[in-house]
Amino acid sequence: MRREAGTVLDRRTGEHCTSNGTSGGTTGGVTTIGGGGMAGAGGSMGGTVTGGVAGGGTTCTRYHDVKVEWPDRTAWLAVGSQTYDEVRTGDRSEVRLWRGEVVGLEVRGRTYSYAPSSQSGVLPWLALGCLLLAAGAWGAMSGRLSGLLAFPNFGWPFVAVGVGWLGSMALFGGHPLVWGFAILWTGFAVFWIVSAWRTG
Repeated sequence: MRREAGTVLDRRTGEHCTSNGTSGGTTGGVTTIGGGGMAGAGGSMGGTVTGGVAGGGTTCTRYHDVKVEWPDRTAWLAVGSQTYDEVRTGDRSEVRLWRGEVVGLEVRGRTYSYAPSSQSGVLPWLALGCLLLAAGAWGAMSGRLSGLLAFPNFGWPFVAVGVGWLGSMALFGGHPLVWGFAILWTGFAVFWIVSAWRTG
């Protein structure tokens, strides 16, 4: 992972809104407040784009972005509302890159993680590797690969997914809540296997 010194150039906040109608399809809009426009197809846009269908509901999600510049590149990166309120133009930051993609930002003493495009492909391979290692270890110690079909061993795929999940976040970072859920998932799967073996 490469680390680059960056500088905050700007900030923006607004809402991503989608309107769902009962007829005529789906339309959406983006509201941007302050700090420039939002990149879109064919150029940039600012202000408000409205849309909707009669009889439909609207769902809006607020976002907070900061524009960060580091050697040879500039990008808008998502941050929390508190950081958005505190950050100022000219603030120093640290950008973390993985194979050219931004995977982390540290600014105002807070760290944010971003999933690279390759992360979704890493988890299944880590999970498969964990399963193969578990099967190999079982065969080497017991000499009976057929024993893998025993009922308690059906928990191993869930352990493998948990280990793959944790390994993926160890490589690319992850939100603390997601870390907590992944640890609980893996711990429960291990507990289930141990309980099944004891009662079986």
